[in-house]
Amino acid sequence: MENQIYVTGHKNPDTDSICASIAYAELKQQLGFPAIACRLGDLNTETDFVLKKFHAAEPLLVDNAKCKLKDIDKDEAVTVDKAMTIKKAWDMIIQIKNKSLFVVDEEHHLLGVVSMSNLSNVLMTDFKNIREYMINTPLENIRETLEANVIVDTKAYKSSGYVHILVSPDMSSVENVLPDSIVVVGDNKEIQSKAIKQGASCMILVCSQSVDADIKKLAKERHCAVLHTPFDAIKVARLIYQTPSIECVMQSDVMCFHEREFVDDVSAKMSKTRFRSYPVLDDYKHVIGAVSRFHLFNYEKKKFILLDHNERSQSVDDLESAEVLEIVDHHRIGDIETLNPINFRNQILGSTCTIIALLYKENNLEPSKTIAGLLCCAIISDTMNFNSPTSTGVDKIIAKELAEIAEINLDDLAQEMFEAVATLRWKSFGEILYNDFKEYSIEGNRIGIGQINLLDIRELEIIKKEFVTYVEKINNANKYDLLLMVFTNAEGKGSNLVFVGQKSWVVEEAFKDLIKDKLYFVDGIVSRKKQIIPRISDILKNHG
Repeated sequence: MENQIYVTGHKNPDTDSICASIAYAELKQQLGFPAIACRLGDLNTETDFVLKKFHAAEPLLVDNAKCKLKDIDKDEAVTVDKAMTIKKAWDMIIQIKNKSLFVVDEEHHLLGVVSMSNLSNVLMTDFKNIREYMINTPLENIRETLEANVIVDTKAYKSSGYVHILVSPDMSSVENVLPDSIVVVGDNKEIQSKAIKQGASCMILVCSQSVDADIKKLAKERHCAVLHTPFDAIKVARLIYQTPSIECVMQSDVMCFHEREFVDDVSAKMSKTRFRSYPVLDDYKHVIGAVSRFHLFNYEKKKFILLDHNERSQSVDDLESAEVLEIVDHHRIGDIETLNPINFRNQILGSTCTIIALLYKENNLEPSKTIAGLLCCAIISDTMNFNSPTSTGVDKIIAKELAEIAEINLDDLAQEMFEAVATLRWKSFGEILYNDFKEYSIEGNRIGIGQINLLDIRELEIIKKEFVTYVEKINNANKYDLLLMVFTNAEGKGSNLVFVGQKSWVVEEAFKDLIKDKLYFVDGIVSRKKQIIPRISDILKNHG
């Protein structure tokens, strides 16, 4: 299977993160790479509004960088019915790579596995065991395997499991025929008649061109099936014990795996067994593939392009299990390490999507109208309509160019976005806190900071007391040293701060000259990246 490249932003994604993923994945596709846009969490209200406005699909949700069985190459699963003969199964199994057949029912649910060793064992076993199989072998299996014509049929067929080869003219051998046996005879009419009278349940004719009418009549009266095969007695003797159904030899107690299991976990389980190939099931318990140790030792890691972040705490879980190909970001340099050199694009711009737009231009490609609209929204969101201190002249220039492509007015778009989403109404406390949430490690301290835009400060006044109680519970559960929620004025005037944790004093110290009221409004503070994190970092560095 083609090794997909996952293009994703950070956890608790914001509009910049999501729109960057969609736009960059499309750029990569146009450049010939198998890229797919991803996300590491649910969409916030603003992003949901933006995607719906421009009729863009949600990126794929990815929860882990580890490979699952569904992500790696597997063998095709050859599924068969339990009624298949051993002969037919053998002919089929020698032609497939994994040397295993998966027996399924009518609903394609797994019943068992037949391996080459299962078939070899039964073909080389002693007569006593094979006889047990022959007792339950349907007459149709015998006809199919011997490519025989039915001369006389009977619904009363039953077998003792014994098979007698009676092709010599010696009549004495007929005396040993036991009731309900299968007999292989030539064109000796006397032997044919005596075998039927002795109680044979099935007579297989070899080297015989026709059957006399009186033999047919006798066979019908005695409920003895008569088959005619083009094979000689030696070949019939070799094939007759390959007529039982594979249900007799399949292994029903089978270790199987789900396609959503991690490869590492499967490998650990597989190391304790000796089977050659294992079935892989989907959510409906259908067999969709076969996996062996070869696949687990030779799979390619997931490949990621990281956008709008370069810190492990903000990235996909178990990132060390994957291969990072690129990073495109506009934040401080974090702690992600790679085994090989990569393309790392980090620019002092207000939005990752500004960088993505520049990459389109550098590759002489123009984004579609939809992509241009998404990029505009992300730039407006991350720069607070160019009022944030992180905003640059490049952001404005690029946004204007994108607006022309998308055929939109930037001011109208910004007003529409803020009116639609810069509100706390109808949002749960969890949706508020994790609207745009990031974790940081600063001077050995674990810090969580959430941010949301707000037009009407009265909405915060109404919920603040209960919201603080909620934030304290979240902090106790996650053991942050500092948990800070930033309610930023949508017009870029400043932010209200809500904070808890043993290092909550750091916030008061960092913004003591800017705090205006009991709602902790800090004048002019709107950027987490450029204003909040640096102040907190300085206090922790100087005061611990």
